[in-house]
Amino acid sequence: MINLLVLFIVVPLTISVINLFFPVVIRKGLTFLSSVFLLFLCYQVYLKSPADFLMYDRLVFSIDKLGFFTLIFSQALSFIILIFSLKGVDKEIQSSFFILFPMTVAFCNGAILAVHSIVLMIFWGLTGITLYLFALLGRTKDTPKTAKKTFIIVGGSDVFLILGLLLIGFLEPSSKMTLWNVHLALSGELAITAFFCLLIASFAKAGGFPFHTWVPDFCQDSPIESAALLPASLDKLLGIYLLARMVTSLYVVTPVIYLVLITLGALTVITAVMMAMIQHNGRKLLGYHAVSQVGYMIMGVGSGNIVAYVGGLFHLINHTIYKSTLFLTLGSVEKKTGTGNLDDMGGLAKKMPLTFVAALIGALSISGIPPLNGFFSKWLVYQGMFEVIAGSSKGIQVWLLVCLVLAVFGSALTLASFMKFLHAIYLGKRPKSLDHVTEAPANQLVATLSLALICIVFGLLAMPLPLNKLIFPILTQSGLAIPEFFGLYDPMLIFWLFGSAFLVGLLIYFATRRVRLDENYLGGMESEEKFRIVGTAFYNEIRQMSPLRSIYNWAERKYFDCYDMLSKVAFGLAHFFSSMHRGLLQMYSLWIVFGFLIMLIIAVVIR
Repeated sequence: MINLLVLFIVVPLTISVINLFFPVVIRKGLTFLSSVFLLFLCYQVYLKSPADFLMYDRLVFSIDKLGFFTLIFSQALSFIILIFSLKGVDKEIQSSFFILFPMTVAFCNGAILAVHSIVLMIFWGLTGITLYLFALLGRTKDTPKTAKKTFIIVGGSDVFLILGLLLIGFLEPSSKMTLWNVHLALSGELAITAFFCLLIASFAKAGGFPFHTWVPDFCQDSPIESAALLPASLDKLLGIYLLARMVTSLYVVTPVIYLVLITLGALTVITAVMMAMIQHNGRKLLGYHAVSQVGYMIMGVGSGNIVAYVGGLFHLINHTIYKSTLFLTLGSVEKKTGTGNLDDMGGLAKKMPLTFVAALIGALSISGIPPLNGFFSKWLVYQGMFEVIAGSSKGIQVWLLVCLVLAVFGSALTLASFMKFLHAIYLGKRPKSLDHVTEAPANQLVATLSLALICIVFGLLAMPLPLNKLIFPILTQSGLAIPEFFGLYDPMLIFWLFGSAFLVGLLIYFATRRVRLDENYLGGMESEEKFRIVGTAFYNEIRQMSPLRSIYNWAERKYFDCYDMLSKVAFGLAHFFSSMHRGLLQMYSLWIVFGFLIMLIIAVVIR
């Protein structure tokens, strides 16, 4: 009898291979059936934990509560995004899309279920390859450059993953390359090196600062469905899943490391949200917010506090839900309007009301507006951070307070940026060129409205559903105490209060409305289309504010882009060394002798 865990990999991978030989319609059907089957497998795993899978007496695949938490949301998000993709994917790429889709799901499942280091290396690397192939499906002029950048950053981080895992195997030979319950002490150069190698791999996959710059470019230049599937969902799940493993079962983390993680999380929040504020392309705006929200996850999971840890995991799934909602609603708009430029849109709420409702719920969720799910998870992270601050020394308290203020300020800027997003697309005056726009197809509405509904349900029923059913069991299995106090926040009470205020506002509006619509005039003449006020106009002033102007100028010159800076250094060194070679045999011989002497010196020093 085949192992259940293996089916999570074999079934979608088999479908991917079979799809090579069938037309697109059958590919869609087979991919859909495989996604339904994977959801059924998740239900079976939930009812009864399956047996581990061993090969040559070595544990290869296994699942615990943290693994199941990541696995079930990978399948659920993939299924909903697949529904959206059944109608609307560009005809030029849909043949390849429905081969890569199940393949990506299979590789991600393998990375989640892998217990042996070598198996994790393989599947982690394969997910990077499918990410690169998805990037190549884009149809913009920058697609090749973006695909290359994505491959180098994410693929380059795989080298650090391999090095980190090998170092763990060297330091803990008794683990036999098994990744669970190692609890390696963070003492000594090799252990610390291994930790930061894995941290680089985690941050590059999830999009954490400073390895985040591939995410906005990928979101702008790849198909919108792949942006929702990978940087918004599966890659986030994998990256933070690895980080959670690191701080709970792979290492015994020190307070200094917790401080480093919190700081990097705060930097991720504020740097990305500041860049999102000035974007005029909807995809790139969402891409920077996909990075910014990772900061809250890093702060929560990497804080060393149980309440914040719960908040970080909860925010991980919340982010995948509302960010997928936002990407898919924008995708619906793009497919109807033919543009993703915010300056070219406006007034689409009347044309696409259901899409607007889904986008509004997603925007309010990511902005942390109660009683939606984004508020609850951020609030848990903040509460945990206050507990960390209370137990720290004076100097550390100031540092942590600065990090917390940056995170809270980042949430406020998120709200401001999504006011721009909503106004630019759905409100304001609609260009005459978009008068033909109609509502999105049924499959896209089912996907976006389902995700929006989950945002509401996970906000109102956070405690009985995701926390009690999925996250608290992770704490119990990890030997952590379940927090007994989560403050006085009651989402249902907030819901009724907000609902009552909304109804009162509606009553006042309908009782007193006196609305007259007039045309705009400029110099006594009806204003032309080019004088239309766009939703991004107000935010142009932020770009010119001092000292933000200088920071934005540096960002546009790629001073904060590790890929661009390292590329310049690498090409500079290559040019320098190439200039040292003059094509003479004597010079090449000298370089060989010089390199051999360096190797001898290194060998002596290590010995």
